[in-house]
Amino acid sequence: MKPQYNFGLSQEDVVTEIKGLDLTNGDSLLCIAGGGEIPLTIAGLYDVNIVAVDYSENQLRLCRLKQVAANRLEPTRAAGFLGYIHEQGIQREHIFLKEISPFLEKDDVGFWMNSIEIIRMGVIHAGKFEQFIAKASLPARWVIGKKNLGRLFDCHSIPEQEILFDRHIAGLLLKLIFVTAFHPRIYKNRGIDAAGMQHRKTENIGNFFFNRFRSFCCSTPARENFLLQYVFFRRAIFPEALPAYLKNPTHAVFLRNNHRISFVRSTLEKFLAEARPGQFNKILLSNVSDWMPFAMMEQVFGQLQEKTTPGARMVFRHIYAEPPIGEAALFLKKDYQLGNELIKTDRFPFSSVVPIRHVNHRSENEICPDTQKP
Repeated sequence: MKPQYNFGLSQEDVVTEIKGLDLTNGDSLLCIAGGGEIPLTIAGLYDVNIVAVDYSENQLRLCRLKQVAANRLEPTRAAGFLGYIHEQGIQREHIFLKEISPFLEKDDVGFWMNSIEIIRMGVIHAGKFEQFIAKASLPARWVIGKKNLGRLFDCHSIPEQEILFDRHIAGLLLKLIFVTAFHPRIYKNRGIDAAGMQHRKTENIGNFFFNRFRSFCCSTPARENFLLQYVFFRRAIFPEALPAYLKNPTHAVFLRNNHRISFVRSTLEKFLAEARPGQFNKILLSNVSDWMPFAMMEQVFGQLQEKTTPGARMVFRHIYAEPPIGEAALFLKKDYQLGNELIKTDRFPFSSVVPIRHVNHRSENEICPDTQKP
């Protein structure tokens, strides 16, 4: 089945993004919609106004489906319907027809009816990236072993996870799997669209991913890391790993803030061109710089400076080369020191994290340099 969207799940750690932004109640947030977890989860944690933009209509259909499911179903049923936990395919279809479709836009209903097999499989599994990871993780699971995976999630501390990883999981064969799976000839177009690799350098990105894999397994409690569980088991095996918008303790907050989320189809640069100055004080850019030529990204930075005021905070990620901010945005300053701290406890640390502050406007020769570039 040909994937209808690139990402069934957001790959950013919402905890990292929140810390990078210093997010608080009352903020106004602009973010990339992607798989939807970032805006939906933040709505389950904070009282903020959120606009999530994406150029892909199908990514937005996915986001709206998740939003309606979380709004209309109790959390466990919503998680099962979407694919975060186990549910029968026929039951997912029944839930969609009886309890979800009446609350979707007509075009969205038509799309999902024409792709009903995606509903049956669980929509989070149907992204191009998720289908690639499902295949790539099979040999990794075999090499690591069912027993060692079980022991990883039975650990009660970070040091315990680190000892287990170093003694029983890390090895040359596992590294070979990473290097092979993420070789450009395999990963390009199968795992990600070619545009997302335009800044790739000559080295195999599999080496970089393997080096970050230890942090993925060891930097945070395994029981609380949904993406870690998803990579190996295709579902959450512990309820505490589910995103906040699908957890009982925070679901009421999501219901209260659900109406404050707007999903908008637009390119980032077009949306910023039409945005009001000062409309947003917090901005999450995901890894859009991996998908844009650097000249266009410099234009975006210029727009961000123009449309925000001093004190605004931003976070962007990148897998490949880091884009320069450029001369059009001299008052946007990268905070590498904070980024270095955040990545240490990131739950999906396969991209670099770069926080940005909009500093007070002073004469050019008084502008402080970027903080501690690694």
